[in-house]
Amino acid sequence: MAKKECGSRRSTRREVFLAMASSGARAPGGMNIVQFEETLATMREGRYRHPEVDILKTGFRPVGGSVADFCVVEHRRRHHFFYIERRLTEGTPFYPGHEIYFGHASTADFFSWEVHDPVMLIRPGTWEGAHLWAPSILQQGDRFLMAYTGVNQRLAQNIGLASSKDLFEWKRWEMNPISPCRGKHWAFWREDGIASCRDPFLFRHGGRVWMTYTANTQAPAPCVALASTSDFEKWNDHGPILTGPVDGYEPRLTGGHPQGSLESSRLLFRRGRWFLLVQAARRGTDVRNWVFESQDMFHFDLSTGREFWRGAYTTAIVKEKGDRALVACAGQIRFGEVNWAEEKPAARFLESHEQLRAWQS
Repeated sequence: MAKKECGSRRSTRREVFLAMASSGARAPGGMNIVQFEETLATMREGRYRHPEVDILKTGFRPVGGSVADFCVVEHRRRHHFFYIERRLTEGTPFYPGHEIYFGHASTADFFSWEVHDPVMLIRPGTWEGAHLWAPSILQQGDRFLMAYTGVNQRLAQNIGLASSKDLFEWKRWEMNPISPCRGKHWAFWREDGIASCRDPFLFRHGGRVWMTYTANTQAPAPCVALASTSDFEKWNDHGPILTGPVDGYEPRLTGGHPQGSLESSRLLFRRGRWFLLVQAARRGTDVRNWVFESQDMFHFDLSTGREFWRGAYTTAIVKEKGDRALVACAGQIRFGEVNWAEEKPAARFLESHEQLRAWQS
């Protein structure tokens, strides 16, 4: 299993084959077919498990794919990234067979990466039978709790929970899905057609666990909604906390819509202020990575939004030191910094290896 190989060396035989293959060396008369297959398998395994990463210029991505919505959790001195593994061609989540599991990679120093086996495969014929999206992980006692999006064959989205003690083996909860939009007077949601209820983000505040997520209102308009729980069984609905425009939408098959949903939200409380990070396309601006500020966690004004991180797609907090935070973005995982003590905090890409190494301790 990949988890047993984390940080370990390959067998001597595999190293010999890999060295031969990478150097172009051949046995006298060439390899036989078994040697050829073993060597090629080793080359592929090495490339997949330990891809070459230029973390500042191109960032980390899995071989053959890219990273969409993701989360980060630290465990035993390694940072584990769980992500939608998006195929590089025809990059859309809605085609059958796309985005059907979560990719999993880890790093101890942000420079060298190990890719582990995928987790959480779809379950055909269920509420999560077509796609899996947007994991969010919170440590709860001696285990890790994941909230994630499941999509059924009719493209109705819902949210469920899973747990793990080691980050490698995950068990879905029997009560799934938690259906935060079901029966809510403010929400447009259904099970028999495309409907938004996705991108959960878990965090703790005031002795409760809170969850932001993407939904649509009855208007209809896109929104970021909020729910909370004390036991993960009963969820209190707090309704929309940020609502988008009711019109101006224009679908484009190739992507790049001039206006779209409010997605990939992160709600953070820093220095007495609430910061709501949101990914969204809006008409009249090329800003895509937004931040909204408020003194009230239950209400954010769309008109007050400003750019949070130029050139970034989806943001996650990796670690924090005082008022400063190391942040990461998707597509190909790259790192930046933000200082919450600034009057208008904004993230900036790291420019040197030294800046990133400073976050290793």
